[in-house]
Amino acid sequence: MCGIYLQMNTILDMARQYQEILALLTIVSAAGFVFGLLAVSRLVCWLPANYFMGYGTPGPAPKLLRRRVRVVKNLAGLVLVFLGFVMLFVPGQGLLTLFLGIVVMDFPGKKKMIIWLIRMRQIQSSLNWIRKKNRRTPFEFPASRKMG
Repeated sequence: MCGIYLQMNTILDMARQYQEILALLTIVSAAGFVFGLLAVSRLVCWLPANYFMGYGTPGPAPKLLRRRVRVVKNLAGLVLVFLGFVMLFVPGQGLLTLFLGIVVMDFPGKKKMIIWLIRMRQIQSSLNWIRKKNRRTPFEFPASRKMG
């Protein structure tokens, strides 16, 4: 019993010592939760139902805007990946946010990584649950190969 009391006191002392860090973590957690509810569901509903089948990818942006659009997309994707990583440890939809950050970014090997990730049933069901709640048709996923 005495050991539990000492551990509790140690935890409370650390909380008092690192109040600023705990406040920052609380703000990041709350922002991630709100972001997960609003922005991630918007992005999931914005993608066409056949996006993961290799169709429905947007055409090139006009030449003047192409570089700027790419930079903004990659920065937004990086923010999503960062928030997704943080949400793995605090409340929020970490895995789904990480996945959507990868979808938004442009990098070599992106399609292979997305195909590998969308084979996870948890990701498929989460994506389609969000679409169902927003009255969108479910995503079509490529048939997964059997593991031999």
